[in-house]
Amino acid sequence: MLHHPAGVLRIPARSTRRRASVRTLAALAAAGVVTGLIAGCSTQSQAAAPPTRGGLSTAYGPAKGVGQERVRDFLRTRRLLEHVAGRLGDRLRLPPRVEIALTGRSCGSSDVAYDPEKGRVELCYEFVDEVRELFEDEAAGSDAAGSVDADAEGASAARVADAVADKTAGVVTETLYHEVAHALIDRLDLPIVGREEDVADQFAAFNLIPQGPAGRAAVLAAAENYALYAEETDPRDIDFADEHLPDASRAANYRCYVYGSAPRSHDDLVDGELLTKARAELCEDEYADLRRGWGELLAPYENAR
Repeated sequence: MLHHPAGVLRIPARSTRRRASVRTLAALAAAGVVTGLIAGCSTQSQAAAPPTRGGLSTAYGPAKGVGQERVRDFLRTRRLLEHVAGRLGDRLRLPPRVEIALTGRSCGSSDVAYDPEKGRVELCYEFVDEVRELFEDEAAGSDAAGSVDADAEGASAARVADAVADKTAGVVTETLYHEVAHALIDRLDLPIVGREEDVADQFAAFNLIPQGPAGRAAVLAAAENYALYAEETDPRDIDFADEHLPDASRAANYRCYVYGSAPRSHDDLVDGELLTKARAELCEDEYADLRRGWGELLAPYENAR
């Protein structure tokens, strides 16, 4: 298996990108629409919650940067960290020595990482803000391409704001599962086969897709997020030696897994670009393989159901 060097943080490819586009949703702000990420919140930090079953706990650090209080409030209101910790705590019976904390915090940079020395997954508030802005910019670009009459503008802006918040929540959830995979591989010394980053993506799909429409939406939001980053990346800048697949490939994989989980229900995902017809023919087997692989890895730790 792959081992984490001591003190090295595991960072997904999307968090290493730095966006160059200008932030654009002035139209929504002018219309007085407040997105789901912008809400009143307390300035008090929250101490670590007691570990849930399975040695998983959650905590939120102080919000230090501009706009980060609204991000922390968004995470706490939607209970995104608690949702992941609770789901996995219900599913897994981890050894007493294995404790994994999911922590939201200000980092000074847009990162998400598993810290093996602390046994902690760190979700940076800056990362959540970056994801939201990327979806907002995409929505603003789509809005500018169309025409909306004055009467419908407010309702349309509200729908866009809700969609941006939902997609942001989906990406955060997928990212947390991805990083918890690194933690489990490290702490349980799981005998994975293949590149760890790919296996971690598969862990996210393994957990989210069976959760139904909301879980599939989270996987597809992550796919869209990767596709948007891919659009911003000059192909000449792609590092094919990187431990992560290129963003476009990760987007295609996630679409493939969702399609493979129920091909008749997801024909619309076969777009001929990110997911070609030739690749789609393999997706049912790919999804079955990842379910079997992770099922076997986690079998010794599964709670009786």
